[in-house]
Amino acid sequence: MDKLALAKGISILGHPLVLGNIYVIAMSFHKMDTEAATWVSALTFFLITLPIIAHNLYKMKVGKYENFDVSDQQQRKSFYPFALGLFTVLLILFLFLPVPSDVLVQTSVFFSMLVSMAVINLKVKASLHAAISFYIALSVFQVHLLLGAVLAIIALSISWSRLISQRHSIQELIIGCISGISFGIISLLVLDW
Repeated sequence: MDKLALAKGISILGHPLVLGNIYVIAMSFHKMDTEAATWVSALTFFLITLPIIAHNLYKMKVGKYENFDVSDQQQRKSFYPFALGLFTVLLILFLFLPVPSDVLVQTSVFFSMLVSMAVINLKVKASLHAAISFYIALSVFQVHLLLGAVLAIIALSISWSRLISQRHSIQELIIGCISGISFGIISLLVLDW
């Protein structure tokens, strides 16, 4: 397999919508009872993942986005408000549903990271793939050190794939990595108090 094909495969498997859903489902069922985990997982899938898939596919169809990843910095300016609106609805629902406070805290920290990425995007198109994969790796450290380390290696692989497939520059990847690591550390700190 050539390097570009490998990079594209890693990039698809490490897409924030794929990795994010696996993370939410795994962490939910690890830390909560079945009913709460099902609610959190289903709400995340139906209120975040499916609308983003539909939104991005529609924007591609009408020519507003050149690709599903919204790799163009100017095009991301319309993506972030949409994604942040979805997360706002999810946060409000979590306030009124019987979900553990950890879920609300984790979702708030992740939402804050997305806000920071939207602000950063005004100047530089930082890598969401890198940010989200490193955020997930760091927040998994609270559950299992070895699994967190494996996910950190996966995050590095995802970042490498974005560079090889020419979706991001080194600067954009470093900014994404720093953002994901920073907010991942914040998630560890706020859940330990």
